[in-house]
Amino acid sequence: MGFLRRLFGFEQRLTALRPGRGWVVPVVGESRYQDVLQMLYRKNGGSGHDIKVSAALVPENDNAADPNAVRVEIESRGVGYLPREMALEYRAALGESSGQCSAKIVGGFELDGGSSAHFGVKLNLAWPPRMK
Repeated sequence: MGFLRRLFGFEQRLTALRPGRGWVVPVVGESRYQDVLQMLYRKNGGSGHDIKVSAALVPENDNAADPNAVRVEIESRGVGYLPREMALEYRAALGESSGQCSAKIVGGFELDGGSSAHFGVKLNLAWPPRMK
């Protein structure tokens, strides 16, 4: 879906979401998006430290595994999902629109032995969901 939006220049209007108390909301499933996260991390100047970016929360109505899924996108690229227990509440708050919040791409730093830590994403969101 992000590809088609970029291809045809379609930009969906995003509802600003109220921040919480820091970047404490985890994104799930980001292990499937390591290549995308690494590219976004490097593109946004990441070099050993967490980087702040903007994320979109997009209701994913056609998700076979979870009809209440909310996809997390950075620069129109999927990077994971809201946890199930939060997705239902955020879908109710957003309706059919998408939301925008602050996010951090974390990880990627070098571990002992020369390997790198996996990338993850943390969101700065209020609970319960609130719009700005």
